[in-house]
Amino acid sequence: MFKAFLLSCLFAGAAYAVDATYAAETARTADSAPTALAAPGASNTPVSSERARALGLDGAPNFRDIGGYATADGRHVRWDEVFRSNELSKLTPADAARVAALKVAAVVDLRTEEERQHAPSVWAPVPADVYESPKPTLAPLMHTILAEAATPEGARAGLIKFYSQMPDDYRTEYAAMFHRIAEGELPMVVHCTAGKDRTGVAMALLLTAVGVPRQTVVDDYTLTERLVPPAGAAAKSAVPVGGQAVQGAVPAGGAAQPLSPLAQLPEESRVALWRSDPLYIESALDSMVREYGSIDGYLERGLGLSKPEIDSVRRRLLD
Repeated sequence: MFKAFLLSCLFAGAAYAVDATYAAETARTADSAPTALAAPGASNTPVSSERARALGLDGAPNFRDIGGYATADGRHVRWDEVFRSNELSKLTPADAARVAALKVAAVVDLRTEEERQHAPSVWAPVPADVYESPKPTLAPLMHTILAEAATPEGARAGLIKFYSQMPDDYRTEYAAMFHRIAEGELPMVVHCTAGKDRTGVAMALLLTAVGVPRQTVVDDYTLTERLVPPAGAAAKSAVPVGGQAVQGAVPAGGAAQPLSPLAQLPEESRVALWRSDPLYIESALDSMVREYGSIDGYLERGLGLSKPEIDSVRRRLLD
């Protein structure tokens, strides 16, 4: 039972299931890590530098706009078209109203069936097109990390390898995202559980596909660390699975509840898993180029996109 739970939760954002712990740690780091951030590189965009990239949602702190970034040929990614996020099961009424105002037309939910059952998304109203990953569980993808996460070096190495495998492991999901954008199903929200790993690769691929330079793409990926500080997310706590964050919690019946598997890893390993290390996202992008010759090669041969579809994505997302 422990292994099954760890397989499904560890990398998918198990710390987000540690609700009270995460909330407490986020509150403690609020002064140094605000929930609303000015758009990175705003001085290079036609948008005011006061424009906030992150929406500042209480229940989804990693919900943010990928608009405003400059491409290599001087154009810019349009605001209010594609948003990236962590899970949307904890939205407050105010959060839900804010998201509803975005008039989201399509959602690409990269979580597994197991994750969706554990944490159903909150939508009011439900977008017209909600694509859900067909994967039942993350277990087949987690073997490497499970084998090495006992040390921070192992966790880091395992995550780098995991990222290198995601372009192939998530071809179906990433193709679905591109097909919908090409068809004009915008605005769109792309999310997983933590909004860092599967979503991080999806957004790095999308931004690269429309011409955003590699360094800017990496900077967007690392922004997660400012919204969800790794030290806070990995804070030491004994957390009952599905329960409240209480050190050494014992229910009324007297039997100790099982701890979150993530909480049982060394703190340094948990921090490594929560990092938005540039080497993680570089590993994914490099694997696409290594196997397909270029990002366009991955889009065409890896995802099966036609050149007209790729051109449509660029027209729809660039000013």
